[in-house]
Amino acid sequence: MALQLPPFVVYHKMKKYPIIFATALLCILLMQCKKEELTIPEDEASLVINNINLLRQNGCYCGNDYMPPVPVLSLNSQLQNAATRHAMDMVQKNYFDHLSPEGGTPAERVSNAGYKGSFSAENLGRGYLRADQVVSAWKNSVSHCKAMMDAKSKEAGVGTFQNYWVVTFGSP
Repeated sequence: MALQLPPFVVYHKMKKYPIIFATALLCILLMQCKKEELTIPEDEASLVINNINLLRQNGCYCGNDYMPPVPVLSLNSQLQNAATRHAMDMVQKNYFDHLSPEGGTPAERVSNAGYKGSFSAENLGRGYLRADQVVSAWKNSVSHCKAMMDAKSKEAGVGTFQNYWVVTFGSP
């Protein structure tokens, strides 16, 4: 014969399950929000420059063209500021382009950031979580690869915001 519990005991035990379920659901939702809000650590900028410099030191193929080794890039704070501002602007205004919606060019951004040298090139990336991923994508694009391997570029600045990446190249 089965043991029967009084109705109030069964109801009391069932009351716990919605609370447990709601708590578990809330934890899952909060963890999902946390993943979407991940920011890229500041040292990712240095990793981008280091990865580009490895290519520059060793030389590489950009498509079918062999690019011989060239001197490494140094990090420049004005180029970095221009790159970071552009990454933030693209996220905030929801676009992905070298030209801002107002028509601002990379050369103008570099000048506005106080860079006294010459602007060389700009690479953009979106959707990558790590420095090695975005540099690998640029290497697999002939024009972006050649920008990284350009011997005229002596300095660079990297900007990241959310999953947008910008590297701006210049020459003093």
